[in-house]
Amino acid sequence: MELILIVQIIEKIILNLNNIVENYGTLGLLIIMIVQSLIPIALPSDAVILAAVILKMDSVTIITISALGSTIGGVFAFLITRKGGKPVAIKFIGEKRINKLENWFEKWGYYVVVFGRAAPFLSSDAVSYAAGLTKMNITIFIILAFIGALIRSIIIVYLGDISLNLIPLILE
Repeated sequence: MELILIVQIIEKIILNLNNIVENYGTLGLLIIMIVQSLIPIALPSDAVILAAVILKMDSVTIITISALGSTIGGVFAFLITRKGGKPVAIKFIGEKRINKLENWFEKWGYYVVVFGRAAPFLSSDAVSYAAGLTKMNITIFIILAFIGALIRSIIIVYLGDISLNLIPLILE
């Protein structure tokens, strides 16, 4: 059931992304990545990246633009929480998730930003909102967030490329 839902979401994203990319080029992908970073769960970044792979956009372009867009959106999320505090973070990602991430930051420090944003199929957006609650300098956050987003983008593009190459073999 969940797999069918994921496939349907990706199909819709591909259709919408295709229209946006046709009209706005890579700027469209950048805008989608920024917006998805601000709205956790509503539009997973991994699905957007996979959709770009399926549309056969250039891999280096996908990696660069998605990492940049995710980082820009992450900075907005960081600043929203930095300004609004924990109540705002809870509104965006929930109290349970914030508490878990606060514990992770206490335990592992700033490494959470890199590894939390790099791990595919986890909400990197939540990490950005939670990081805004720390005393982390925004410049450090931007650097770590970009590194994490870059790693994640590389992994997703690589997995997407492998999957695209395997589908014809599976269907034979």
